[in-house]
Amino acid sequence: MTEASQPPRRSVVCLLLLGVFMGNDVADAQQAAMLVLEAPASTEAMAYGNTPYLYSRESGMMFYAPALLPRSRGVTAALQRYGSAGTMATLSGAGPWHDGGLAIGLQYLRYGAPTGLPVGRDSQSVTLTTDAVGVTEFVGSIGYGREILGLRTGIVVKYLEQTLNQHGDRTVAVDLGVAAEVGPVLFGLTGRNLGPDLDVVDDPCPGCAIGAPVTRRALELPILVAGTVSSDEFQLGPLDLFFTAQVLRRRDGAFIPSGGAELSYWPVTGYTFRVRGGLERVVDDQRSAFTFGAAFTGDNITLEYAFQGFSGVGNAHRFGFRWQ
Repeated sequence: MTEASQPPRRSVVCLLLLGVFMGNDVADAQQAAMLVLEAPASTEAMAYGNTPYLYSRESGMMFYAPALLPRSRGVTAALQRYGSAGTMATLSGAGPWHDGGLAIGLQYLRYGAPTGLPVGRDSQSVTLTTDAVGVTEFVGSIGYGREILGLRTGIVVKYLEQTLNQHGDRTVAVDLGVAAEVGPVLFGLTGRNLGPDLDVVDDPCPGCAIGAPVTRRALELPILVAGTVSSDEFQLGPLDLFFTAQVLRRRDGAFIPSGGAELSYWPVTGYTFRVRGGLERVVDDQRSAFTFGAAFTGDNITLEYAFQGFSGVGNAHRFGFRWQ
C-alpha cells in the first residue's frame, strides 16, 4: 500500500465520528440512563474538570480515549463518595497485547433517586440525596487499541445494567476512538456509549401488591462525542506543567467545554508531588464548575484525590490508587 493511499482510509473513522458529532439534536429528549457513564471515571480526569489527559498512561484511559490503550499500563482503582448517600467505585487494568493494548474495566454506582426517576442529563447531584428508589448502575468493559495505517485507533465494548429496586434492564454499547500526535500536542476524537437504549420501570411502587400495574419508560444512553487536546509536559523553572482541554457534545445537542492543568514537583528522582485544577461547563446540575485535586507518586505507585462541590447538597470526594 502506498503512502498516498493511506490518508483517505485514515479519515474514514474520523468522518464517522464527526458525523455523530454533527448529527441531529434531540431537542425534546427523553430522560437519560446510566449516570455512571457521564460521571468521572478517573480520579485524575475528575480533577481536570472530568477531562482526560491524553498523555496519561493510567488504565482508566479506557473510559475516555480507547485509541490510547497501547500506552496504558498497570491497575487503577478508585472510590468516590457523594456526601453520605451515593457511592461510586471504578477498577481497571491494562497491558500490551497483540501489537496493541488490552484493558478491562468495571464501574459501579449506587444512589437513591426520587420516585419517577430524576429528570435531566448528567444530574449527578441526585446521588447526594437519600430518596425512596434505590438505583444501581453497573458497567463491565473490555477494550483494545492499536495503530492502523499510521493512526491510533481503539474500541471498547461495554455491558450496561441499570436496576431500580428490583426492576431494571441491560444493554450493550461501544466506544470508538482515534488519536494523533502533532509535535508536543496529542489530539483525540472519541464517540462514547453508542448502543440501544434501556427500558426500565418508572414507578416500581415497592409497597404495592404483587401484580399491581407499573409504568415502563425508555431511557436514552448518554451518547457523547469528545474532541480532546493535551500538551506534553514542559518545564516551568523547577516545576513541570501541562494542560488538557476538551469539547464534548451530548446527545441532546449541548456542548460541554472543559479543561485543566497539573503542576508537579519532584525533589528526588522517583518521588513527585502534583497539584491539579479544572473547570467544566455545567448545564443541568447543581455541581460546581470548578474541580481540584492532588497526587503523590512514589516509584510505580500513585495515590491521588479529587474534589467537586455541589451547591446546597454536599460534596463529592474521590480517592484513587494507581500501580504502573
